[in-house]
Amino acid sequence: MIEQTWGIRTEKKKVIRDSEKKIYAIRDIEGDEWIVKGEKAPLWQVEQQAQFANKLIGILPVPRYKKTQDEVYAVAKDGLTWTIETRQFGREVNHLTDSMLLSMATMLGKLHAESLRQSYRFHRATSWSLFGGNATEAIGDYDENELSFLEMKTAYGQENIFEEIETQYLAHRTYLKNCWKRLPIAAVQGDFCHYNMLFDGDCVQSVFDFNLAGDERLLNECIAVAVYCCWHVESDSMFSAEERYTLFTEAYQKYRVWTKEERAVAKRLKAIIRAFRYDRVARGIENVANRHLFLEETLQILKT
Repeated sequence: MIEQTWGIRTEKKKVIRDSEKKIYAIRDIEGDEWIVKGEKAPLWQVEQQAQFANKLIGILPVPRYKKTQDEVYAVAKDGLTWTIETRQFGREVNHLTDSMLLSMATMLGKLHAESLRQSYRFHRATSWSLFGGNATEAIGDYDENELSFLEMKTAYGQENIFEEIETQYLAHRTYLKNCWKRLPIAAVQGDFCHYNMLFDGDCVQSVFDFNLAGDERLLNECIAVAVYCCWHVESDSMFSAEERYTLFTEAYQKYRVWTKEERAVAKRLKAIIRAFRYDRVARGIENVANRHLFLEETLQILKT
């Protein structure tokens, strides 16, 4: 299939994943290395993702998708959608230094600035989405932040302090919802986290995996990524999580400055994302013995 479809004559093949999603590393007869992916995803969606990634070459260190003999990027075969992209090199990391954090923020700022400048759009949501209503579990409807709040309410709604938590949370949500449509939106990678990157030293060497790409309020992805990286990923930094968050957002804004509308809502958005990130809520519910400390911390986050 590879030679017939992409015109690549394979010299060596290595299986990286052989499950529901299939990934192979291949080397062609000219010594070039490629990644072959087969996944259960709509053909049109994967085609869009590959086109978007290729548009970012020169802006970000992203893999280059190769066109087929028919001048498309994705093909359907054996129940999967297949693509071929250049193999990226670097190392995976499970913790973030301050330099890594700054490198990620820089890349995200560049991506958002370019996507907004070029008016790139997918016309579908991302998994970061807010205000979807949760009528279904489809991306765009699914609102993880609201579901995490409801899970906490189910577990601890009877606690006296929860009434004030709910009041603060709903006030932030209402304010944000009223402003949401005025915030800049553009196409994004959708899962801009260290596990979708390779590093060379402390610098991002490669950004890959565009399978969750979609349109997002740029501030929402910026803050969601910053909160995750600064509070939920291991770090050997001497700075606090709050200080690292400031480092991240300042580095980001060297490439895309927040608008007046974004600055007006940033603290509220950060508060609800921090307080009701699903993994924080899951740990707080599991650790019943320390529920009072958890709830007090939640309230303090919402008041900050």
